[in-house]
Amino acid sequence: MQPVVGVDVAKGSSVVQAFTRRNEPYGKLESISHGDSGFERLGELLAELQARMAIAPVVILEATGHYHRGLVAYLERSGWTHFIVNPLQSKRAKGTQLRKVKTDAADAWHLADMYYRGDVLPHRTWDETFTELQHVTRQHEFVTGMFVQAKLNARALLEQVFPAYEEIFYALFSVTSLSVLERCLEGDDGDLVETIQACAGKSRSRRWVDEKARRLREILLDWRAQPRSQSQTVALSGMVSLLLSFTEQLSDLEKQMNELAFDLPEVELVKSIPGIGDKLAAAIVAEVGDVGQFEGAKQLVAYAGLDPGIFSSGKFTATSSRITKRGSKRLRRSLYLAVQCGIRGSTNKRIREYYDKKRKEGKPYKVVVIACANKLLHHVYAILSKKQPYRN
Repeated sequence: MQPVVGVDVAKGSSVVQAFTRRNEPYGKLESISHGDSGFERLGELLAELQARMAIAPVVILEATGHYHRGLVAYLERSGWTHFIVNPLQSKRAKGTQLRKVKTDAADAWHLADMYYRGDVLPHRTWDETFTELQHVTRQHEFVTGMFVQAKLNARALLEQVFPAYEEIFYALFSVTSLSVLERCLEGDDGDLVETIQACAGKSRSRRWVDEKARRLREILLDWRAQPRSQSQTVALSGMVSLLLSFTEQLSDLEKQMNELAFDLPEVELVKSIPGIGDKLAAAIVAEVGDVGQFEGAKQLVAYAGLDPGIFSSGKFTATSSRITKRGSKRLRRSLYLAVQCGIRGSTNKRIREYYDKKRKEGKPYKVVVIACANKLLHHVYAILSKKQPYRN
């Protein structure tokens, strides 16, 4: 029987237990650090086990956020066979035991036992470009969320500190508007024309720039004469600097996203679907990865967590059920947004027709949008598997 090493991954370290065969541990339980010395010790243990059993051992570990990635990178570099177990599957398998035990040692033992029972299947693997794109799109989503919260806070402060400024620029949170506001709050408003022209560039005429500068001078005279909270002024200045920093970060992330997407033909294929632009296409492809890993569209739908849960017991069968939500929440969110873009203005005629049909049947809005997301994901699977663009 093949030797197995069960690894319970934690932050900064992992608990390792080797087995020569089922329920026969080899050596003592060890804790290794996620560094060169720890990985070197793991390599020594694996080599020792291979020499003793005359067969390469298999490493079983659980996906644990980002903590397992350093260990997985070492195993891939060293050429050791490893399997990454879905935490949901691991937790369900533990539920078959009568005793309730939760320790690192028990988890490492349990992971190895799952392999011996035949419950472990090969994990998803894909090209490094997909992984890099996934990192960038997820970071973009994270920074965008903070950017939105920062804008809400900045607007609330602006309404209390400098309410008249909102009438100057239509795009209040554009780089031009934020840069000018930053100069005004700092009291450095000597040459507003040059400041506005430098930020706006050639996109605006000289007449537009002069008009903005004139209106700014007028409201600044009244603003300086009025009493205001110094602490709120400082807070607003800090939020403006933060917004400019977020804008720059998002610009850099979008540039990286476009560079990575250029090397992936799948992004262009997904973009051929009406209602899906650069960012949504990149996010969908990053979360789906290599579509060849899915046996069919239904498996991809299950991976996205858009498949309905089934509940039946005896003579009872549930007539209505919610989606499982056990897959990638980022993929679900991207598809939800893509459907909203597609039905708005009938951009995607097929999805719009399907949406209208379900609404006429009396289905609630969110139920219909989720059904459309399911259908859209079938379209995504079809164009990626056939490598052909979307056709109306």
